[in-house]
Amino acid sequence: MFCIKKTALAVLALGSSAAFAGTMGPACTPGNVTVPCTTSGWDVGIYALYLEPSYNGHPRFFNYVGSDFVGAQRVHTKLNTDFDWGFKLEASYHFSTGNDINVNWYHWDTTTSQNLHYFGEISGAEVFFTPFQIDHKWDAVNFEFGQHVDFGEFKNIRFHGGAQYARLQHKIYSPYTINIPSAGFVVDPDTGNIVLSPAETEIGANRIDLTFRGVGPRVGADMSYDWPNGFAIYANGAAALLIGDNKVNDTSDIEPNRATHTSIVPELEAKLGLTYTYAMGQGNLTLDGGYMVANYWNAFHVVQAGQDGSTDFGVHGPYLGLKYIGAL
Repeated sequence: MFCIKKTALAVLALGSSAAFAGTMGPACTPGNVTVPCTTSGWDVGIYALYLEPSYNGHPRFFNYVGSDFVGAQRVHTKLNTDFDWGFKLEASYHFSTGNDINVNWYHWDTTTSQNLHYFGEISGAEVFFTPFQIDHKWDAVNFEFGQHVDFGEFKNIRFHGGAQYARLQHKIYSPYTINIPSAGFVVDPDTGNIVLSPAETEIGANRIDLTFRGVGPRVGADMSYDWPNGFAIYANGAAALLIGDNKVNDTSDIEPNRATHTSIVPELEAKLGLTYTYAMGQGNLTLDGGYMVANYWNAFHVVQAGQDGSTDFGVHGPYLGLKYIGAL
C-alpha cells in the first residue's frame, strides 16, 4: 500500500510539472536577419553643428585662465568655452546588397576671448590680459565602408570600418601688461642715498600653438529603430586609434620653446538622434537631428620650463541636417 502511494505521488508530481511547463506561454520566434536586395544609389548631406569644446588637462593652459584672491580664498577664472557653429558634409555611394562607401568631413572652428585683470594682494602687482584669446579648431575626415543589416521589420544596424584623419589645434594669444609697484626704500648704489624705488611696467605676450595631426583605423555601428510613418530613432557609435605628430610651438616673450613627438591618440564618438524621411518622386529627403559627443584622449601636450602636462580634447552639442538619397 505504501509503495502504491509513493507511485501515485510521483505520477502527480510529474503531471503537475508538465502542467506548469505548459503555462510558460508560446515560444519566442526570432526575427529574420537579412540584407537588402541588390540596388545602387547615392546620397549627399549637409549638417549644422553647434558645439562646445572640453578639456581636462593642465589648469593653466586648458581649464582656467588664472586666479585671484577673494579675501583668504583663491578663486580660479574658468576658461570661456562657448558653443559655436560648425558643419558636416557627407556623400555616399550605395551598391550591392546593402553596401556603401561614405566620406564625411567635420569642421569646427571658434575663437574665445576675454579681458582679464588680476591683483596680487601681497605684492600689489597688477596683471592685465587684453585680451586672453584662444582659437579652438577641429577637423575630422572619415572614410567608411558600410554594410546594412536588417534585424526583423523595424530594427537595422549599419556596421562600418575604415579610417579617420584628424587635425586638432589649441592656440593661445594673450598680450599682457604687468604693473609692479614700488618695492619701498632702497639704497642708491651710485650715491649711497636712501631713495624710493620706482614702479615698473612689463609688457609682453604669450603665444602658444598646440597641434595634433593623426590618421588611423576606425570602426563603428549605426543602430536604428524605424517606424512605419517615416520616423526613426537611432544611436550611433564609433572608435578610432590615431597615430600622428603632436607639436608644441611656443613663441612667447618669456621662455619660448618648441617640441615634436609621435603619439597615439584614441578617439570615441557617440550620437543620439531622430530622423524623418519624406518619400519623393525621384528619391528620399531625410531630416536628421540629435546630440553628439566626440573625445580625443591625450590630444595636446605642454612643454615649458617647470611646466608639463597633457589634456584630452572633446566637443559636444546638438546638430541638425538634411540628406538627399537618390537611386541610380
